[in-house]
Amino acid sequence: MDSILDVINVAKKFLFYGLLGILVIIFFLNRLLGLWLSGFLFLAYFLSYLISHSSKRRLLRSIRDYLIISDVEIAKKLNRPIEDIRSILFSLSKNQRKKNWLIVYLNKRYLFLNEQAVKHFELLYYKGYNEKKIFESLQHKMRIKSRAEVKAIVSTMTNQNRLSAIRK
Repeated sequence: MDSILDVINVAKKFLFYGLLGILVIIFFLNRLLGLWLSGFLFLAYFLSYLISHSSKRRLLRSIRDYLIISDVEIAKKLNRPIEDIRSILFSLSKNQRKKNWLIVYLNKRYLFLNEQAVKHFELLYYKGYNEKKIFESLQHKMRIKSRAEVKAIVSTMTNQNRLSAIRK
């Protein structure tokens, strides 16, 4: 999944720089046409940004009610392709350090934890519970399926400096 996203990102960069180079050449040949094309390209880029941003906000708004939800469940509930959901969750997970929610990547799938789930998890972690106790207490409340999910949540939160290394 990550290699596909890397290829897509490289292709986007290549396309952007290629169009920018063609635009500069057209500008030197015909300035009026170059200005019109640059305005059109800017408008197209701005519209694609707005569409991407609104789909992220719409996705977050629809999944905040669930304590924990996986990418497959999100795709079923929203009737959208799993690849679209994963790419949105991937882009959201890159900038989540100061957010209340958490997105965890584990075994080629994403898990979304809302604010209540993150606070409850932190509470158990700071009480000194180990992974097994955290798993047992969260298994019934939040539908955590394995201890690997607990370990992934701990490592993601630690990597983002949301959990201190020393338990309080």
